[in-house]
Amino acid sequence: MSSGVTKVTALVRLAHPLPTLLNAAVAAALSTVAGARADQAALAAVTMLGVHACIGSLNDFFDRHRDAGRAEKPLASGTVPARAALVIAAVGVSCGLLAAAQLGSFALALAAAGAALGLAYNAGVKNTPLSWLPFALGVSIIPLFAWAAAGLSAPAPILGLSLAAIPGGAGLALQNGLADRALDVRAGLRGVVVRLGERRALVLALLAHGAAVGAVVAVAPARVAPASLVVASLMMATGLACSGASSRWARQRGWELSALGLAVAALSVALATVEGVG
Repeated sequence: MSSGVTKVTALVRLAHPLPTLLNAAVAAALSTVAGARADQAALAAVTMLGVHACIGSLNDFFDRHRDAGRAEKPLASGTVPARAALVIAAVGVSCGLLAAAQLGSFALALAAAGAALGLAYNAGVKNTPLSWLPFALGVSIIPLFAWAAAGLSAPAPILGLSLAAIPGGAGLALQNGLADRALDVRAGLRGVVVRLGERRALVLALLAHGAAVGAVVAVAPARVAPASLVVASLMMATGLACSGASSRWARQRGWELSALGLAVAALSVALATVEGVG
């Protein structure tokens, strides 16, 4: 692989592409379901792309010394300089907030809150017992942001969905911590998973996702497709099983699969809500 391609790949990796693209896709899909025009949905996606690229790149910037020896980390490996992360963060948050501003003041406030939560996590909360909280609150913002992007107030089921996303996001944060636990211990980080230990963290993740599924079922309109909620639950359960595996690769796929399951549940509730309104 040429050095140019290697550097481009490294720059993309700095933005943590999978969660960044997933959040952008979910925001665009939910806003479209809510009734957003194509340009509003595109702006919602750009907002999430920019904000989460900023959060991801700053995560690697703050951890660049702790990540020493990790070949997959562009800053730690020296593939790109540290200032590249700062440039990506600055461009990302600027583009994201500018896009959100085109959607209205409430959408901008929600986007700014999400960016602030990510910055707080990167700047030190990740090393405390509350390391799960920014993740959980950040996930809960997405349904509200999607409706704001469409220029609408969120109906009761979507407000309930946002609350249900808090335990769901907490479960995802615990799974993400389980994937990185060995690396965090080596780096001296003391996030919630390191403090709890693997078994208790996995049990809490199970309880958190169980609470999220229960809350989703409670707030979902009667017309929601039961099969979609079953599929979402199975995806989350499979993700949890992967989070208990010995392989770090399997654990990483575990939290990603659970995140997809949570997204499927959210889209199911959103579709049923809009059908009821229509």
